[in-house]
Amino acid sequence: MIRASVIVLFYTLGITACGGGSGGNNAPNGIPPDPSLATFIATEEEASRFLARASFGGSTQNIENLVGGDAAEWLSIEFNKSPTLYLDRVLQARDSDGDFPSRAPSDLYWQATIGSNDQLRQRMVFALSQILVISHDVNNREDSFAAYMDVLSRNAFGNYRDLLKEVTYSPIMAESLTYLRNRKGNPNTGRMPDENYAREVMQLMSIGLLELNPDATLRLDTNGMPIETYSTDDVVGLARVFTGLSFDGGQSFFQRPGVNDRYRPLILFPNEHSALEKSFLGTTIAAETSGEESIDMTLDTLFAHPNVAPFISRLLIQRFTASSPNPAYVGRVAATFESGQFTAPNGRVFGTRSRGDLAATLAAILLDPAFFSGASTQNDNFIKVREPVLRFVHWARAFGINANDVPNESRLNNTSDPAQRLGQHPFRAPSVFNFYSPGYIAPGTETGQNNLTAPEFQIANTSSLTGYINFMTDYVFDRTPSGGTESFTPNYSAQLALADTPQALVDNLALLLTGNRMSTITRSEIINTLNATPIRQGSEDDDRLRRVEVAVIMALASPAYAVIN
Repeated sequence: MIRASVIVLFYTLGITACGGGSGGNNAPNGIPPDPSLATFIATEEEASRFLARASFGGSTQNIENLVGGDAAEWLSIEFNKSPTLYLDRVLQARDSDGDFPSRAPSDLYWQATIGSNDQLRQRMVFALSQILVISHDVNNREDSFAAYMDVLSRNAFGNYRDLLKEVTYSPIMAESLTYLRNRKGNPNTGRMPDENYAREVMQLMSIGLLELNPDATLRLDTNGMPIETYSTDDVVGLARVFTGLSFDGGQSFFQRPGVNDRYRPLILFPNEHSALEKSFLGTTIAAETSGEESIDMTLDTLFAHPNVAPFISRLLIQRFTASSPNPAYVGRVAATFESGQFTAPNGRVFGTRSRGDLAATLAAILLDPAFFSGASTQNDNFIKVREPVLRFVHWARAFGINANDVPNESRLNNTSDPAQRLGQHPFRAPSVFNFYSPGYIAPGTETGQNNLTAPEFQIANTSSLTGYINFMTDYVFDRTPSGGTESFTPNYSAQLALADTPQALVDNLALLLTGNRMSTITRSEIINTLNATPIRQGSEDDDRLRRVEVAVIMALASPAYAVIN
């Protein structure tokens, strides 16, 4: 009974935190929109496409709200919204024996993607979760997991150097990459410090494997070969830095963590931290330097590396706007990462002028001139393959799904199965290398023939494409009963009003779901199918609903919906 009450409280808190949605054009004190500027949103088509890039997709109301405003002002409003946070709500749901409702952080994140008011921030959380990867499949402690989600949400528009430090001291990252209770070396026993985090913080989170030019193209040596960023000796030297970290709250390095220790930042135990000299990437930290100071000096060294700006910029671009961005686009964004400031066409200034400012970097990604000049529609370098999670959530937002019903949807417990679900679940990447490689070029495809990277294709295959359609069909046709509790019920009222006119219905869905990118062929196929679905006397309402559901699932299966442009 107590547990049931706690669960009710937990989800009530979820209801309070979510609700609302993105949209709106000008802040009360914003810069007035100027139709002569490139970033002015003049049409519903432009609004729909922008929201697909900058959020989890817009509803009809979101689209209408944005028309007549400026994209830069929309970003400014989003940057100033309070973040959705997770840990406190999970802790308040903890019952007397210390357990949490199962899948608690996962449910809260689904709720945030569908219904939170800070859409841009939560989209950034999804992006960062694929760069600074931890997985619920590796560590399923609900409190430590929620604490990590808070780290990403709080720092989403902060500075990348600060984010990297919080990630380094995160207990769940330390457990995932095996540097929790990592002991200094012992020459008598031959014990060496664990090298896992030393390697991955360089390879995946900061500088990458190969030296880059400012536009993320490869730097080459005098023989025309790529240049590696670090050596085995660098890993050995760096591994000494990440020794001596363990849970806060204990007097002993090996003490079992208390009930509140698993989510608090780690602390250094000097006796287990390597006192040896640490040399890596041309930097030497003197012997006997403290653990905290060694970590700070290390993160400063990594952050100062010239690879960081192009490496992180390209990864973020791939998660928001373009699967295979061209060097010029990456160069523009990386230059903003370096300067820490971006000025929009309407004069709105983003960033603090500190290198690594993520708000400025994100503004440069989303307000790039190519997306407001028509160039993006003609260039493969400005198209993003839409991931399964983004496709599902856009549908939910487009048709008014109540985010508070997420806990009743058992199918959302784990959507990783490609044959039966989405083939992707937030914070459930199969390894630290994420769901896909950023450099993946799909063999035997047109993108591959054009040497375009398409990371998202690495999780696309015959099984996952069929699984996606089957999964979405159940939701589109409202076939997800949950044992008598309220489940997702799409609101098709606007589309039902158009069901008698297939052309109008298809036009509505093309705008709402694809920003009018749906091809003439796809439109004709849907219209022909609807015309073959008669509205019969005596069953008009049922037949109209069937027409809408058929049209929606065909739109969700269309090539236009599979990409963001």
